[in-house]
Amino acid sequence: MATIPLQLAQRRLDTGSVLSYPDSSPVGAAMQGFGDELSAVAERFRQQKQQQDAFDAEVIGRELNGQIAQAEKEAIQNAPADGRGLHDAMYGQARNGVVKPGLFDKIFDSTVPKMPESQRASFIRQKEALRLAGSARMAAQQYARRQDYEQAEWSKAQAAELNAIAQSDPDDSATFKAIRRSGFDFIAKMGSPVARQLAETGWRSNTAKALAQAMLAKDPRRAAEMLGAAPAAQAGDGETTGADGTDPSAKNPNWPASGDDRLADLTPDDRVALARLAGDKSDGGLSYNTDLWFWI
Repeated sequence: MATIPLQLAQRRLDTGSVLSYPDSSPVGAAMQGFGDELSAVAERFRQQKQQQDAFDAEVIGRELNGQIAQAEKEAIQNAPADGRGLHDAMYGQARNGVVKPGLFDKIFDSTVPKMPESQRASFIRQKEALRLAGSARMAAQQYARRQDYEQAEWSKAQAAELNAIAQSDPDDSATFKAIRRSGFDFIAKMGSPVARQLAETGWRSNTAKALAQAMLAKDPRRAAEMLGAAPAAQAGDGETTGADGTDPSAKNPNWPASGDDRLADLTPDDRVALARLAGDKSDGGLSYNTDLWFWI
């Protein structure tokens, strides 16, 4: 079937100063029928063109989504360790309109001319909705990157501080308390309340373990006594005893009868395990590796 140009197909029979035929005449009826058929063809053509435009718009929209997803992926890969600037680089800064465009604006604006004209206005209206959704994704990615960065930096700082405690004189309470306070000050600057709480709990336990490590390195027998005192004291008779059932303060006059409160944050399981290892080490049965945190 031949294709009829839209501008011709949309025309109806002229009704001006042209030759006309009575509607009741065969010629008039034929001419009227031809005009109606021409209009129907034009309408079908319009509908077909509209459907084709909608299909092409869908294809272009999907290509745009793919470009945006790829751009976001590359932005995340190339972002600094702390995620700084990730959101703004991709989606800019929007305050009552775009103040600073981002890569998203460049990608979207370059897609507009590809969009069929009949679909272009609707496509442009979608821009801010797409920006809003993408902005939320990038904000979440930047926040997650920041949390990972803070956790990594805290882990490095914690490792150095714990090593300092483990290598220090366990009787130097001032140094221990200063290191511990320094760690808490560091943790207080972390952005996530949940991360702060977890870090504080871990820091208390880990510093106590590091102190026990220093005690084991200096005096395994005394460490066994101190580590065994608290659980025994809580057992029921109200008296503080060491791992061997004796009063540690009788052997160590400078050691408080209630045990070392710096070890208070050890869990019961850690205390029992450390006391047992300290006892074994005091008997010469084990060697202690201060770097690997285990006895071999």
